[in-house]
Amino acid sequence: MKFKYGSALMAALVISFATVLPALAATGTIQGSGRVNIRATPSTSAPVRHYGLGGDRVTILNQTNAPDGYRWYFVEFPNSGARGWIRGDLLRVGGTPGGTSTQRVSFAPGTSASTVGGRVQGAQSRDYLLNARAGQTLSISTVGTSSFLQLQVFAPNGSNLYTGGRNWSSVLRQSGDYRVRARLVPEEQKPGAAAEYSLTIGVR
Repeated sequence: MKFKYGSALMAALVISFATVLPALAATGTIQGSGRVNIRATPSTSAPVRHYGLGGDRVTILNQTNAPDGYRWYFVEFPNSGARGWIRGDLLRVGGTPGGTSTQRVSFAPGTSASTVGGRVQGAQSRDYLLNARAGQTLSISTVGTSSFLQLQVFAPNGSNLYTGGRNWSSVLRQSGDYRVRARLVPEEQKPGAAAEYSLTIGVR
Protein backbone atom coordinates (compact mmCIF):
# COMPACT_ATOMS: atom_id res chain seq x y z
CA MET A 1 0.00 0.00 0.00
CA LYS A 2 1.41 3.46 -0.92
CA PHE A 3 0.86 6.44 1.34
CA LYS A 4 0.98 10.08 0.23
CA TYR A 5 2.18 12.80 2.57
CA GLY A 6 2.19 16.59 2.40
CA SER A 7 5.66 18.16 2.53
CA ALA A 8 5.26 19.51 6.08
CA LEU A 9 3.93 16.24 7.43
CA MET A 10 6.62 14.31 5.60
CA ALA A 11 9.37 16.38 7.22
CA ALA A 12 7.88 15.81 10.66
CA LEU A 13 7.54 12.09 10.04
CA VAL A 14 11.17 11.80 8.93
CA ILE A 15 12.24 13.20 12.29
CA SER A 16 9.65 11.10 14.12
CA PHE A 17 10.58 7.84 12.40
CA ALA A 18 14.21 8.36 13.32
CA THR A 19 13.19 7.28 16.83
CA VAL A 20 10.86 4.46 15.78
CA LEU A 21 11.59 1.22 17.49
CA PRO A 22 12.64 -1.78 15.36
CA ALA A 23 9.83 -3.93 14.04
CA LEU A 24 7.94 -5.20 17.09
CA ALA A 25 7.21 -8.83 17.81
CA ALA A 26 4.21 -7.71 19.84
CA THR A 27 0.45 -7.91 19.75
CA GLY A 28 -2.28 -5.53 20.83
CA THR A 29 -6.01 -5.46 21.50
CA ILE A 30 -8.23 -2.78 20.02
CA GLN A 31 -10.15 -0.88 22.69
CA GLY A 32 -13.71 0.39 22.46
CA SER A 33 -17.22 -0.95 21.97
CA GLY A 34 -17.72 -0.07 18.31
CA ARG A 35 -15.81 0.59 15.10
CA VAL A 36 -12.26 1.92 15.38
CA ASN A 37 -10.67 3.58 12.36
CA ILE A 38 -7.46 2.20 10.86
CA ARG A 39 -5.83 4.99 8.87
CA ALA A 40 -3.46 5.29 5.94
CA THR A 41 -0.96 7.46 7.83
CA PRO A 42 -0.43 8.33 11.53
CA SER A 43 -2.86 11.25 11.62
CA THR A 44 -6.52 11.72 12.54
CA SER A 45 -6.99 13.59 9.25
CA ALA A 46 -5.63 10.68 7.16
CA PRO A 47 -8.00 8.56 5.03
CA VAL A 48 -9.61 5.57 6.77
CA ARG A 49 -8.43 2.38 5.06
CA HIS A 50 -10.04 -0.23 7.33
CA TYR A 51 -11.76 -0.49 10.67
CA GLY A 52 -11.51 -2.85 13.62
CA LEU A 53 -13.83 -3.76 16.46
CA GLY A 54 -13.20 -3.54 20.17
CA GLY A 55 -11.52 -6.77 21.27
CA ASP A 56 -9.86 -7.49 17.92
CA ARG A 57 -6.24 -8.66 18.23
CA VAL A 58 -3.61 -7.21 15.90
CA THR A 59 0.11 -7.62 15.30
CA ILE A 60 2.16 -4.47 15.90
CA LEU A 61 4.66 -3.88 13.12
CA ASN A 62 5.92 -0.41 14.02
CA GLN A 63 5.19 2.71 16.05
CA THR A 64 5.90 6.43 16.05
CA ASN A 65 5.27 9.64 17.97
CA ALA A 66 3.34 11.71 15.44
CA PRO A 67 3.17 15.53 15.16
CA ASP A 68 -0.37 15.48 16.64
CA GLY A 69 1.09 14.44 20.00
CA TYR A 70 -0.19 10.87 19.93
CA ARG A 71 1.78 7.66 19.72
CA TRP A 72 0.56 5.70 16.69
CA TYR A 73 0.96 2.00 15.91
CA PHE A 74 1.23 0.40 12.48
CA VAL A 75 -0.70 -2.86 12.80
CA GLU A 76 -1.74 -5.90 10.80
CA PHE A 77 -4.89 -7.98 11.22
CA PRO A 78 -3.77 -11.66 11.29
CA ASN A 79 -6.80 -13.08 9.45
CA SER A 80 -7.23 -10.54 6.64
CA GLY A 81 -3.68 -9.21 6.34
CA ALA A 82 -5.07 -5.64 6.33
CA ARG A 83 -2.61 -3.03 7.59
CA GLY A 84 -2.80 0.55 8.78
CA TRP A 85 -2.24 3.03 11.59
CA ILE A 86 -4.19 3.16 14.84
CA ARG A 87 -3.95 5.84 17.52
CA GLY A 88 -2.23 4.67 20.68
CA ASP A 89 -5.10 5.43 23.08
CA LEU A 90 -7.27 3.01 21.07
CA LEU A 91 -4.89 0.06 21.41
CA ARG A 92 -3.86 -1.93 24.47
CA VAL A 93 -0.40 -3.34 23.85
CA GLY A 94 0.37 -6.86 25.02
CA GLY A 95 -2.04 -9.13 26.88
CA THR A 96 -2.69 -12.83 26.93
CA PRO A 97 -2.08 -14.56 23.56
CA GLY A 98 -5.05 -16.19 21.93
CA GLY A 99 -6.81 -13.42 20.07
CA THR A 100 -10.26 -13.80 18.63
CA SER A 101 -11.71 -17.00 17.21
CA THR A 102 -14.82 -17.00 15.03
CA GLN A 103 -17.52 -19.67 14.66
CA ARG A 104 -20.45 -19.65 12.25
CA VAL A 105 -23.76 -20.45 14.01
CA SER A 106 -26.41 -22.46 12.20
CA PHE A 107 -29.79 -23.73 13.33
CA ALA A 108 -31.03 -27.30 13.05
CA PRO A 109 -34.06 -27.77 10.76
CA GLY A 110 -37.25 -26.69 12.49
CA THR A 111 -35.46 -24.73 15.22
CA SER A 112 -34.74 -21.02 15.70
CA ALA A 113 -32.02 -21.14 18.34
CA SER A 114 -28.64 -22.73 18.90
CA THR A 115 -26.54 -23.17 22.06
CA VAL A 116 -22.76 -23.02 22.00
CA GLY A 117 -20.25 -23.41 24.80
CA GLY A 118 -16.88 -21.81 25.25
CA ARG A 119 -14.18 -20.40 27.48
CA VAL A 120 -12.37 -17.06 27.39
CA GLN A 121 -9.18 -16.20 29.22
CA GLY A 122 -7.36 -12.91 29.63
CA ALA A 123 -7.73 -10.83 26.46
CA GLN A 124 -9.21 -13.69 24.42
CA SER A 125 -12.64 -13.34 22.84
CA ARG A 126 -14.97 -15.71 21.00
CA ASP A 127 -17.08 -14.48 18.08
CA TYR A 128 -20.23 -16.13 16.75
CA LEU A 129 -21.55 -15.16 13.30
CA LEU A 130 -25.12 -15.68 12.15
CA ASN A 131 -27.13 -14.43 9.22
CA ALA A 132 -30.43 -12.67 9.92
CA ARG A 133 -32.92 -10.45 8.10
CA ALA A 134 -34.28 -7.03 8.88
CA GLY A 135 -37.48 -7.34 10.92
CA GLN A 136 -36.41 -10.51 12.71
CA THR A 137 -35.70 -10.55 16.44
CA LEU A 138 -32.24 -11.57 17.63
CA SER A 139 -31.93 -12.76 21.23
CA ILE A 140 -28.98 -13.91 23.31
CA SER A 141 -28.79 -15.45 26.78
CA THR A 142 -25.94 -17.08 28.62
CA VAL A 143 -24.98 -18.91 31.76
CA GLY A 144 -21.40 -18.31 32.85
CA THR A 145 -18.93 -19.02 35.62
CA SER A 146 -17.84 -15.41 36.07
CA SER A 147 -19.68 -12.16 36.74
CA PHE A 148 -17.02 -10.50 34.56
CA LEU A 149 -18.20 -12.26 31.39
CA GLN A 150 -19.33 -9.66 28.83
CA LEU A 151 -21.39 -10.05 25.65
CA GLN A 152 -21.33 -7.72 22.65
CA VAL A 153 -23.53 -7.68 19.54
CA PHE A 154 -22.40 -6.02 16.29
CA ALA A 155 -24.56 -5.23 13.25
CA PRO A 156 -23.46 -6.07 9.68
CA ASN A 157 -22.06 -2.53 9.31
CA GLY A 158 -19.90 -2.97 12.42
CA SER A 159 -21.93 -0.74 14.75
CA ASN A 160 -22.26 -1.89 18.35
CA LEU A 161 -25.84 -2.84 19.28
CA TYR A 162 -25.23 -4.11 22.79
CA THR A 163 -22.54 -4.46 25.44
CA GLY A 164 -23.57 -5.94 28.74
CA GLY A 165 -24.53 -8.91 30.86
CA ARG A 166 -26.49 -12.05 30.30
CA ASN A 167 -29.67 -11.47 28.26
CA TRP A 168 -30.64 -9.19 25.36
CA SER A 169 -33.05 -9.10 22.42
CA SER A 170 -33.95 -6.60 19.72
CA VAL A 171 -35.74 -6.29 16.39
CA LEU A 172 -33.11 -6.04 13.65
CA ARG A 173 -32.93 -3.13 11.20
CA GLN A 174 -30.48 -4.62 8.71
CA SER A 175 -30.05 -7.87 6.82
CA GLY A 176 -26.68 -9.62 6.90
CA ASP A 177 -24.17 -11.22 9.23
CA TYR A 178 -24.45 -10.32 12.90
CA ARG A 179 -21.55 -10.91 15.29
CA VAL A 180 -22.02 -11.95 18.92
CA ARG A 181 -18.83 -11.67 20.97
CA ALA A 182 -18.08 -13.22 24.37
CA ARG A 183 -15.16 -11.87 26.38
CA LEU A 184 -14.15 -10.69 29.83
CA VAL A 185 -14.82 -7.05 30.67
CA PRO A 186 -11.71 -5.03 29.65
CA GLU A 187 -10.61 -4.26 33.22
CA GLU A 188 -10.55 -7.98 34.06
CA GLN A 189 -8.63 -9.14 30.96
CA LYS A 190 -5.71 -10.42 33.02
CA PRO A 191 -3.61 -13.55 32.32
CA GLY A 192 -5.08 -15.50 35.24
CA ALA A 193 -8.72 -14.51 34.68
CA ALA A 194 -11.06 -16.87 32.81
CA ALA A 195 -14.72 -17.71 32.37
CA GLU A 196 -16.64 -20.63 30.92
CA TYR A 197 -20.10 -20.08 29.48
CA SER A 198 -23.07 -21.58 27.67
CA LEU A 199 -24.53 -19.13 25.14
CA THR A 200 -27.93 -19.47 23.44
CA ILE A 201 -28.50 -17.43 20.28
CA GLY A 202 -31.94 -17.25 18.70
CA VAL A 203 -33.57 -15.61 15.67
CA ARG A 204 -37.29 -15.54 15.08
